[in-house]
Amino acid sequence: MNRAIRAVFAGLVVCSSVGAAGPAHAQCCQGYTAATACAGAALTKSRWCIQDSVPSGQKALTAEFCSYGDRVVTTLEGLFDIPAKDVFEFELDSQTGGAHTGTACGHLGDGVAYDAFTGNAYGATGFWGYLLSLHEAINDWTGMSSSGWPTDFWADHQSAFPNVMDFHVMNTIGVADGDQNLMKAAAAQRKRFYPGGDSADPKVVALDNVFAAMPNGDGYAGFSNLFAMQSGDGVKWDGLGVPNPDVKRTEYVVAYMSLAAGQKVLSLLQGPGANGGGNICNGTPDGTAADKPYVCDESHIDAIATAHCAIAANGKPGADLNALRSGNYAAVASGPCGARCPAECGCDDQRHCVAPWLGHPTGAGGATSSGGATSSGGAANNGGTTNNGGATNNGGTTSSAGGAGRGAGGAGNAEGGGQTSRADGGAPAAGAGGGSSGASVRPDAGAAIGSTSSSGCGCRVGARGRSVESVLLVAMLGAFLGVRRRGRRSGGSW
Repeated sequence: MNRAIRAVFAGLVVCSSVGAAGPAHAQCCQGYTAATACAGAALTKSRWCIQDSVPSGQKALTAEFCSYGDRVVTTLEGLFDIPAKDVFEFELDSQTGGAHTGTACGHLGDGVAYDAFTGNAYGATGFWGYLLSLHEAINDWTGMSSSGWPTDFWADHQSAFPNVMDFHVMNTIGVADGDQNLMKAAAAQRKRFYPGGDSADPKVVALDNVFAAMPNGDGYAGFSNLFAMQSGDGVKWDGLGVPNPDVKRTEYVVAYMSLAAGQKVLSLLQGPGANGGGNICNGTPDGTAADKPYVCDESHIDAIATAHCAIAANGKPGADLNALRSGNYAAVASGPCGARCPAECGCDDQRHCVAPWLGHPTGAGGATSSGGATSSGGAANNGGTTNNGGATNNGGTTSSAGGAGRGAGGAGNAEGGGQTSRADGGAPAAGAGGGSSGASVRPDAGAAIGSTSSSGCGCRVGARGRSVESVLLVAMLGAFLGVRRRGRRSGGSW
């Protein structure tokens, strides 16, 4: 059982935490009061705070949500391999129709309109409260991993990553707790983005197909490995020297995604793929006028993935790391096959450590015979395992101007210069800004839950200026709980 699986298993089954110091009830931002519904809950990772001006007061939050906060935090810590730097604060705001990253006083956390936590949607009680509080937390962790995730498919203008992880996480927690209502909410969220759903998006389906293509169908472990490799190399997408979105930025993300999958995933992303997945880096406009469409080059993705492998094989020389981090992957020297060639890489016939689909499997550590086939002799060398260290920069993420979310009366995914959308068709309210988020937008005209989420995974911690977008999670509980990702659902499992 690897570290990430142990973390999520402990967090979801016994709801304990590592390094937590007592119940997390107090210390809400000024103008907010700790939710009395959670007073008896032994929370160690999260707290729930209600703005004093919320019309329904303490009645706004029911006890069912209290433990959900701790489960969300533990799951995301395991997925991203980034521990929360503080107790995560879930705020219920008096302003209706929005959700955002950050809190009123710069705490780690997010805020959701208070009316999201009551009522039914898609047959699930409290659907929007569960969804939006999770969705924005995913954005927080994605921003901690790196700022600048591609806005045209990962986050902000299009938010495929947090959208796809929303239903996986809700279902995982629901199965762990035997919570039929939460499993129903997860199924509804997935249906929204698949063909025929009210927010159908081929980009979400494409990333869901990648989730299923990860080793052993374990998308949690696969995406966790992606973040670990990116963090271990010190690659930050905003350091590549290109705009956002841009073809090089996406090719980098796809290269690391392919390394995590152990196979090229470009065709799954471009489509057409299973269940209508695709439209990522295949020349299809993302719906934002200023974003120029582009087509990813498979040879560039091969070279970026091979640069990651070569750097590890060469002992991670500083000059080569700097070249990779700055976008100059072509300058990285080739690396030899041997003990330092990572397990996620392969060996070609010239004995170079390369992307796995360009060579032969390395085994656990990369030691191979002269012909490239794995040696039939002794045990594999374990020296080349993936670097899962490399704590990410939790403080240096950047913010960007946000767009209005999609309201019932307005166009979806429109940029609004940092305005919070309203779903009742009214004028946007100024303040909490972030890029629009497909998962956070409520399509029914009678509801007041539109959402602005954050912008391209840039964290902004100033009061009320909340933005982080981009968004996904931990080594999958599926092996223990029967959770499986594909599109069919049987007995409460995907």
